[in-house]
Amino acid sequence: MRVTKLGGADYRRMPWKNGGGSTLELLQDPAPDGGFNWRLSIADVEKPGPFSTFTGIDRQIMLVAGNGMVLSFANEAPPVVIAKPLRPHAFKGEWQTDCRLIEGAIQDFNVMVRRDWGRAAVNGFDFVMGQKLTLAVAPLSLLHLIHGTAECGGESLKDGDTLRLESETTETTTFAITSPKARAIIVALKAHGEGEQ
Repeated sequence: MRVTKLGGADYRRMPWKNGGGSTLELLQDPAPDGGFNWRLSIADVEKPGPFSTFTGIDRQIMLVAGNGMVLSFANEAPPVVIAKPLRPHAFKGEWQTDCRLIEGAIQDFNVMVRRDWGRAAVNGFDFVMGQKLTLAVAPLSLLHLIHGTAECGGESLKDGDTLRLESETTETTTFAITSPKARAIIVALKAHGEGEQ
């Protein structure tokens, strides 16, 4: 298993495509056309307004701080209230998406995957001291520790750290919490055709 640890110095702060806010890009897999196959980021949403358009991208978004937001999708789907932390909501990047804040600024976690590249499974967890989680890694898992401290893959993690875990066969590793409380997001990524006969 290959384990890569990333921290604040490895991330990129960048403006939204539409200029309405900013995003902290944690990690991405560049595509030959200059775009990306997948991307993890945390967005600071300080005012209501439209989301940027990402054609051909499947998005999953979850609340990590603040009171939440309501997303509207024009005629594509009914509005959705995102007010409970760590619950992912999936939508298409090309949908005309508008955001209304419920009460004040929020922070959300975004997973974007190029639809013709593959798919992602996204899960968020709140932990307490001593809890452990067994992770199955194949072929690629990403773990972002929002806050707290933990041990995983031979690495010690603190607030804001990210682990990239890769394996050509299914291997397991233990994610163990070492602080009174911790919050983490785990993303499993798989390209089309990987692990399939």
